[in-house]
Amino acid sequence: MNKGRRLARIFIQWVLPIAVLIAIAWQFVSILSRPEVREQIDKLQLRWYWLVGSGILYLCAHTIWANFWTRLLTQQGLPTSQATGITAYFISQLGKYIPGKIWVILIRVTMLGTSGKSRTIVAVTATFEALTSMATGGFIAALLLPLLSLDLTKFGAKNSSLVAIALLPVGLVFLNRLIYVMVKRQSQSGETDIPLMSFRTMLLGILQAAVGWLFLGLSLWMTMQAILPEFRALELEELGRLTAINAIAYVIGFIFLFMPAGAGIREDVMKGLLTPELAGNFGEGAAGVALYIALILRLVWTTAEILLVGLLYLRKKKLGSVPVPVTPSLQEQAA
Repeated sequence: MNKGRRLARIFIQWVLPIAVLIAIAWQFVSILSRPEVREQIDKLQLRWYWLVGSGILYLCAHTIWANFWTRLLTQQGLPTSQATGITAYFISQLGKYIPGKIWVILIRVTMLGTSGKSRTIVAVTATFEALTSMATGGFIAALLLPLLSLDLTKFGAKNSSLVAIALLPVGLVFLNRLIYVMVKRQSQSGETDIPLMSFRTMLLGILQAAVGWLFLGLSLWMTMQAILPEFRALELEELGRLTAINAIAYVIGFIFLFMPAGAGIREDVMKGLLTPELAGNFGEGAAGVALYIALILRLVWTTAEILLVGLLYLRKKKLGSVPVPVTPSLQEQAA
């Protein structure tokens, strides 16, 4: 292992997790210090078993997305086992807590990229997976927005922006094909390291991402059960509203590229969206309760990620270098 990779591994194993813990602790204290939250805490409670379920659902959602990315790697000529792909995916997720979304991709490239071609495949597929997941969230939010009867302009976004985000995968496929053709024509050998994405791959990714968003909506519902004094029945319309609320907050947080994991942005958006849902029981205190729910949800999700990453390291199984045979069928399709 060269010096660069050794330093990268130390950064991923120790520096990054510690930085994440410090950042989340700071955000936790910052939000709890707000007057509207402090006034409502005594009226609320924490049922830990609901929070455990919420964390598990969060990990299930991202495991589905990790599975899509792993299949992308294999389809593009970089055979990767599910264990290896999912491990790299979750470890790289810690990179989102550093300003700029590029760190997630850099960590995956560091872990799986062993050559120029393999690094290109890892970077392009990671970008495609992330944009597909976020675009699906935008599509689901746009589809379910009528259930909320809300105007997104108060959160710094236009209602039509969700539709634009939803079209990202289609545009990305066209852009990918355009770049592929241009680079291939300019190459003296007539070949290129740029992987080629298909519309079929995009559709399968959207379906997987949609299931993940449904799990995240359920995770929000379970967090609410852990906090609210009265049980909220899970009806289909309720699930639709919570899935939309979570998707809107998540996607808007993602758009702010230089905010670590959308910190602060996601919580404020979720507070605004959840407040009408809670106004009937909490009146003027609904905003404080909504913000507290958003904070606990963030804490549960981050804790679940860190615990899983720790377990993955304890397995003491090296990811190792991945061979990079080019898949002929994929290159032939590009011709």
